[in-house]
Amino acid sequence: MTATQQPANPVTRWAKTVIRSVRDFYGELTAAGEVQARLNRFPQPRPQADLAQAKQAHPAGKVLAGA
Repeated sequence: MTATQQPANPVTRWAKTVIRSVRDFYGELTAAGEVQARLNRFPQPRPQADLAQAKQAHPAGKVLAGA
């Protein structure tokens, strides 16, 4: 601290700390929102059905008995 600098008022220091924390938090939320928007731009591949369920629902190469 130089000879001409006054010590900071504790209330001012507290207010600056709160404002800085809110700005940091808002910045993190903004960054997360941008990432989410970027991910939603392109369709994601659909999850593959369980192989056992797929074989039960559509048996390959089998002919129905009553047909």
